[in-house]
Amino acid sequence: MGDYPTLAKLKWYGENVPKAWLLPQLYDLSEFCGCKEKLQGRPLEQCADVIATTWHYLKVSELMMFFYRFKTGKYGTFYGNVDPLVITTSLAEFVKERNTEIDLIEQEQRKQQLEESLKNSITYEEWQKVKQQKQEKTK
Repeated sequence: MGDYPTLAKLKWYGENVPKAWLLPQLYDLSEFCGCKEKLQGRPLEQCADVIATTWHYLKVSELMMFFYRFKTGKYGTFYGNVDPLVITTSLAEFVKERNTEIDLIEQEQRKQQLEESLKNSITYEEWQKVKQQKQEKTK
């Protein structure tokens, strides 16, 4: 919910900036997992392109959270080599969780707004009395 740029906003600094930001994140994930076959070359670039295109609305902070959670084992593992499909499938799962969390936060905000507006509201009957008092004063 912070004020961090999205991948789409990174494009303001250049067409390839989102991909350039993702490449080291993905390579670091690949290194962290300790697989013999690292994610590099064309598969690494394609994975970055897919993420930058498909999930362009994600903030860099959200992606950092995803990579951290992936490293904790929350979103699957690699077997022998780093598989871009495991990364993108895991990111899709992360986005579902993210959307659920955002919905809960927005529900809570709406609830608080409603409670705040109720503090400053009056019933119809009270409004009628106020209206009548104003009419009597103007007579």
